[in-house]
Amino acid sequence: MPRKGHPCPTCSKTVQVVEGAALPPYYPFCSERCKLVDLGSWLDGRYKIVSPLETDGRPGPEHQAD
Repeated sequence: MPRKGHPCPTCSKTVQVVEGAALPPYYPFCSERCKLVDLGSWLDGRYKIVSPLETDGRPGPEHQAD
């Protein structure tokens, strides 16, 4: 089966993915450590979503009448 690889978002180590097989347990990260480092960055506020979320024009649950 062909293999594809991409860099781990935390450490840039290559993460191998075999087409047709299950994804690695910490995908897209190479290890649990890298997964937790990334989570810590989100929780510490180092990562931010700076643009507003786009909606489809329908009101969300907070705007529905009771």
